[in-house]
Amino acid sequence: MTPTPGIPETFAGPGAPTEGALSLADVRKRIQRPRQHVDMVMDAEAADEIDVLAKLLEKAKQLDEQTNEPDRAPALARRLRALEEQAEASTVTFVLQAISHRHYARLQTEHPPTEAQIAEAHERGGDGVPAFDPDSFAPALVRAQMLSPTVGSEQEFAAFWDDLSDGQMRELWMTALSVQVGVTELGPKSESASEILRSFGLS
Repeated sequence: MTPTPGIPETFAGPGAPTEGALSLADVRKRIQRPRQHVDMVMDAEAADEIDVLAKLLEKAKQLDEQTNEPDRAPALARRLRALEEQAEASTVTFVLQAISHRHYARLQTEHPPTEAQIAEAHERGGDGVPAFDPDSFAPALVRAQMLSPTVGSEQEFAAFWDDLSDGQMRELWMTALSVQVGVTELGPKSESASEILRSFGLS
């Protein structure tokens, strides 16, 4: 049997690629690196008041049922709903997309661990040296991955990062790591969508 030109002999035969088969060039055109969305409420004051009012509303409902005084629950409910809408309007969605593995490796080399971090790792008895300086690598990775909101300048991003709380910063940093090392997987098809389509005869 004469091997097919351009195909290793070990791949010639019944299992050999056929004309029109999917190629790596085709696959490369389809590649989209994983993305994740992070919804962050910017109006922390409204979010905090929501928690307080929600507790007050539950107490007011109980008191309204037990006394003949004018009901307090409706006014609290209206205030709570207004705050919920206010907090929701302040929500910003950050979109992070994984960078290529070569870009990620290069970024790590640009942010090596400091001597103090290496010494601290040795003092803890750890065998491995930190792969990077998390203080500088964290914002660099988030910056490299951020698709939205758009970033006007490096100075603008640095100021944004400095303004974040520890919790806000950690959420973006953990998401950046997760999306970088994760893969895109599809779960089961939506039962709700299937039910609606069936009800309209569209399935």
